[in-house]
Amino acid sequence: MRPHPCVVVGLSVDTISRVREGDRLTLAPGPQAPGAVACFHGETCIGHIPASRGWVASSLAEGDSHQVTVTGFDTDAEGKLAQVEIAVAILGGDRPERPPIRSVISEIGDELRILAVVGAADGRLAPAERGVIEEFAAARAAELRLVPDEGEIAHAVRWARRHVPDTLDVAGIVRRLTKERPEALPLIEEACAVVAEVDGRIAPEERQSMITLQALLEQGMAAAKKGGAGA
Repeated sequence: MRPHPCVVVGLSVDTISRVREGDRLTLAPGPQAPGAVACFHGETCIGHIPASRGWVASSLAEGDSHQVTVTGFDTDAEGKLAQVEIAVAILGGDRPERPPIRSVISEIGDELRILAVVGAADGRLAPAERGVIEEFAAARAAELRLVPDEGEIAHAVRWARRHVPDTLDVAGIVRRLTKERPEALPLIEEACAVVAEVDGRIAPEERQSMITLQALLEQGMAAAKKGGAGA
C-alpha cells in the first residue's frame, strides 16, 4: 500500500481550525467539476482534489477503497492557507494494469529537498534561491516527461522547504539515487552551487552545507561510475 501525494484545494473557511496533520479524510465524487473529488473531514466537506489529478476520480469510479491522510498545510506568499497536503493510498490497489501515479513531489521531491538544504542553510529561502530551485524542478520535470499542474512546481518547492533533510537523510537519498537515477547526481551538484551563489555571496552556513553535500554527491557519483564499469 503505497501512499501518493496529492492536495485539497477550494478550502472551506474553517478548514484550518478543523483539520490537523494525521487526520483521515474520506472521498466522494465532487460537484465542482467533472473529475473533481470532494474531501470530507467527518461529515464536513473541506474542499476538493482538482480534476487534473484524474487518477483519484478514476480510482474512485473503479470502486477502489482509499486511505487518505492529512500530511501538511501549504501557505501562499501572504501566509494564508492555500492547500491541504494529503497522502492517498489505494487499498488493494496493486493491480498490474494500473498506470503509475506520478507527480513532481513523487518523482523529484527528494532532489528538491537536497537543494533546499543549501537554500535554507541561513534559515530562509530567498526569492532568488526559490527561483533557481523552481527552474531546476521545471527542467527535471520535462526530462522525466511530467506535465505539472498549474502551481504544482511552486508548491513542490514550498513542500521541500518544509521538509529539509538532515545529513543522514541526505545520505539515504543519495544512496537511492545512486541506484535508481544516477544521472540526477551531477545535476543536483551543479544546481546546489547555483543556489548557493545566486544572491551574490555564499554565507558560511551555505558553504558548510555545500561541503557536506558535495562530498555525499561525489561519493554517490563515484559509486555509480564504479557500478557502471563493473556491469
